[in-house]
Amino acid sequence: MSDLFDAERVYAAQSPAELAAEYDRVAESYDAVLVTQHDWRMPEIMAGIVAWLLPREARILDAACGTGLIGVHLKQYGFTHLEGLDISAGMLEVARRKDAYRSLLCAPLGEHLPYPDASFDAFTVAGAFTPGHAPAHSLDELVRITRPGGYGVFSLRDDVDQPDFHATLADHVAAGRLQMLKAGAPFQSLPRAEPHVRNRLYVYIKNY
Repeated sequence: MSDLFDAERVYAAQSPAELAAEYDRVAESYDAVLVTQHDWRMPEIMAGIVAWLLPREARILDAACGTGLIGVHLKQYGFTHLEGLDISAGMLEVARRKDAYRSLLCAPLGEHLPYPDASFDAFTVAGAFTPGHAPAHSLDELVRITRPGGYGVFSLRDDVDQPDFHATLADHVAAGRLQMLKAGAPFQSLPRAEPHVRNRLYVYIKNY
């Protein structure tokens, strides 16, 4: 069996356990396939946005951090207080070798996160807010652990409908907890492998 990343197999996962197992299977080849072969641009773009928003001493949670691709870019920008979380132990082991994070936690998005309220200056989610991955209510916990005045920087698919995410965000905005600062233009995040896939990056600020 090939250990190469296969998007169809990932999206075919029927449970968080199956999803974690699939990412465990491809962890060692993930960077080579996604970055080198498929030209995955999300981590570099997102890290640049975070670097523009935040001072280098900011505490950032890289949620669904995978193999730590965002962490590597943020480390290059000079960020030193990065924490990562992912559902796959195999992906976290690859991330650990990159020495960009103070801590790494194996846990799924969508459940209670073991961090106190207002623990972080920002959170990032690159690619995990997509069908079959982290659920929309993951945002509730990510908002909880972000300090007032902190940021959420994340991507959503723009080529498929994701009404649950937009509804959850609208609820937070209506309650006054979040305010949208920026919605970027759709772009091809995997131009060589899946040119039809479009993502859009969002930046929200937490009000209270």
